[in-house]
Amino acid sequence: MAYRRKKKDRKGFVGTLIGLIVLIAISSQTEKINQTGSNIANTIFAPVERLTYAISSEVINQVERSLGSKETRAAVSKLEEENKALEIENARLTSLISQADFLELEKRTLDESPNSYMKARVVNTDTNSMTKNFTIDKGKNDGIEVNDIILQAVGDSKYYTGLVGKVTEVYQTTARVETINSQSNDVSFINSASGDYGVIDNFTQKTIQGYMIDVDSSVEPKDVLLTSGLGGVYPQGIYIGTVNNVTMSEDALRKNITLNSPVDFSHLYRVLVLKQTDQYSVDEVIENEDYQGEIDE
Repeated sequence: MAYRRKKKDRKGFVGTLIGLIVLIAISSQTEKINQTGSNIANTIFAPVERLTYAISSEVINQVERSLGSKETRAAVSKLEEENKALEIENARLTSLISQADFLELEKRTLDESPNSYMKARVVNTDTNSMTKNFTIDKGKNDGIEVNDIILQAVGDSKYYTGLVGKVTEVYQTTARVETINSQSNDVSFINSASGDYGVIDNFTQKTIQGYMIDVDSSVEPKDVLLTSGLGGVYPQGIYIGTVNNVTMSEDALRKNITLNSPVDFSHLYRVLVLKQTDQYSVDEVIENEDYQGEIDE
């Protein structure tokens, strides 16, 4: 009995030993298999990883070039703000230069013209309607009356001033002006070259239009048009502008003209008031190249 138990115990020991040897062998082979599998995976996926990295890097570079880094975007934003500020400053300086030129013309007009004018600033203006009417900062307190004449100093002709319009309403400190472009403000003119008469009666798309009273009258481009004195509002001889174009109506019963005014009605800054009761003399420019007048704001 004892012999059999010994033999049985040895069989168990041997079995256990064999099992351990098998497990060690399997473990060794598994490590090799894992290493082989890892090598295969690296061989397959390494190129894919490199391609993915290259693509992502290029995408990032493109985004950097298009949008810039945070620092770059901040620098660009700062430059844009500085550029906008420079544009505003340039516009302001351009406006000042333009006003300086105008003020010099105005000063010369007040110094040399035979007529007496009152300076008035344009205020409370709707730019959309400015070509037809506006308000000035002079009124009853300053002696302004209905039908006083409004002019502006000009510098592109042999005349000191160009016709703007007339006063239609007067208040204590302001007055309403209606320009020659208003359809309710027909202006009679005379062609200084021929002595023939006409009427300004329309304003379309920044073009001043009119017609000659006599269809057979003589009128040519560049002829100078002055107020005729007819109608009792505008005295004779105020410079209106020059003829731009002459056409006949389809029925040949009307000779139409368009004219160029020396006044920029859409950018009026300051005007001159001529009292209707004052004696008016045609204010032709005195040729004086040595004139040097101080600009008076």
